[in-house]
Amino acid sequence: MIPIVWTVAFLPTLTLFVLGYEWPSPQYDALETFLYEGRDLATSDISSIVGNCKLRSSPDSMVAAEWLRFAYHDAATHNITDGTGGLDGSIFFELDRAENAGAGMRDTVRDFEVSADKYISRADIVALGAVWGVAACAGPPVPFRGGRRAALGPGPLGVPEPNQDLATHTEKFRLQGFSPSEMIALVACGHTIGSVRSSDFPNLAPRNNSDSSGIGLSFFDSTRNYDSAIATEYIGGTTKNPLITTSDLTFASDLRIFSSDGNATMNRLQSAAEFAQTCSAMIAKMINTVPSDVTLTDEIVLLPVKVASAYITVVKDRLIFSTFLRLSHADDVPDPTNRTVNLLWCDKRGENKDCSGKINVATNPVVGTPPTSPLAKAKKTKFLGYDFAVPILANQSVSKFWFEVNEGNGSAPIVHDNGGDGYIFPQDEVIYVPWLSTRAFKADGAGLVSNGFTIVAGIRSELKPTKAMLHAYDGTGRDQPPPYNATIDLVSNSSIALVDGYSAYSAIANNGARFLLNVDLEVVVDGISYKFDYGQTTFIDKSQQLDKFLSTVTSTTATSPIPGTTGKSSSFSPRLPSPVGAIFIVLVTVISVLC
Repeated sequence: MIPIVWTVAFLPTLTLFVLGYEWPSPQYDALETFLYEGRDLATSDISSIVGNCKLRSSPDSMVAAEWLRFAYHDAATHNITDGTGGLDGSIFFELDRAENAGAGMRDTVRDFEVSADKYISRADIVALGAVWGVAACAGPPVPFRGGRRAALGPGPLGVPEPNQDLATHTEKFRLQGFSPSEMIALVACGHTIGSVRSSDFPNLAPRNNSDSSGIGLSFFDSTRNYDSAIATEYIGGTTKNPLITTSDLTFASDLRIFSSDGNATMNRLQSAAEFAQTCSAMIAKMINTVPSDVTLTDEIVLLPVKVASAYITVVKDRLIFSTFLRLSHADDVPDPTNRTVNLLWCDKRGENKDCSGKINVATNPVVGTPPTSPLAKAKKTKFLGYDFAVPILANQSVSKFWFEVNEGNGSAPIVHDNGGDGYIFPQDEVIYVPWLSTRAFKADGAGLVSNGFTIVAGIRSELKPTKAMLHAYDGTGRDQPPPYNATIDLVSNSSIALVDGYSAYSAIANNGARFLLNVDLEVVVDGISYKFDYGQTTFIDKSQQLDKFLSTVTSTTATSPIPGTTGKSSSFSPRLPSPVGAIFIVLVTVISVLC
């Protein structure tokens, strides 16, 4: 290969900041991925269940309405006087109550039972379902905060029921933290989509003999979008809302609530803009109704530039540094056709430690399109992902890395470097090796499957750890079992050959009939703890998804700024770093060919 001379001096840096965020931020990163891409740690895109305001197959009920109702019924047990109840996932244990009747509730449990993990609780998923549901049906974006703690059992009673009188409803909403006018708004915001089922309330909805289920649906308004029709049709006298038009006035709960302030709130909500603004605020307040001892995160804001993963592992007989950069752009802008993205990094060890003599550069990543959740679509956002996988040596490793993006349009390349510091690689003392980890399935007489995992880790060979541990977590499972949360010793395993510089350790974890085991690794050396965080177990045991790319290395000389040597860059504006002189660069050209 012909050596290529790079001149990389005076590159402007543009890091798009989100207030309070700096990489790595594991909980924020996990929540942000789930919220805006819609996929969990197993890469299951559960938000697609509700995408484009989907209907169930039979009857044609609205998934979004079911998810929104599920979230309200979970939150509705909150009591502001003693701080108990609220959106805590206790609804999973409360479906045998009359106040939580309905097949849609059970369907929602099945939708949500497979995705909880150490950073995203079942309660967070319930709240996310409400956000996605509103957005999927052309409703307004609802701000989301994470950090809910999942209950391990049922909560108090208290969900309002349609046959209760206005005084009872007003008091129940007061205990939830809503004023009388907010009660009216929240009911309208909840009933702009969805219907009453004949199987749940036969006195309100007639059967539908043309549907294979026989279940009839009486919708709250004439549209199937999240819009102000619930208000305009009510004020205009054309509503077919069964909780208004029923001849059994005992069940006319929407009529009692909507008219309780002389229709002032409903008149205001006829405005599409007012309806969207009010409902965004009301749904956010609803999903943020949590027990008083729970502190939620700040709002999870989309990261325009995101390092979605960065790790060192072993694939086949190679030590691999892998990282994934996600960039966003408006969905009405064509995908860039001339863009090039390069990965640059410094060695952690050896004669070129901290880029004292060379910088490594990887080019030609595999380009992909991460999914977009209903919320990302509502924000008119698309993603492009740049997947790098390069071979490294254990005696060099990685200390920090950053990215250079050239749009190929004559403008100066942009450097994304974590606000000027570079993305500091956390540690390489212990690595996770899913390529050599395995899973064993075992079914009992009742057909329940048990998952036994052998988790393989690599620990640097020169280390003498006093402790080596696997922390295993799984918050999923049918019938809502308590989370699997175990700490297991990692044991030296000489039968497994890794690569020069790393020795193999292993541990066995059995998460029972659960779905999403999370892997954390920890070693303690000379009183210092080194941790690998948030490993997945969906793709293990020589899975093709782990099989990365052949790379070739070419040496050349160039000049380049090194993050962390010139101070932080300012938000949303380029800076011109000082050159650091001529340095030696290793150019890693990534060839997109499967190993």
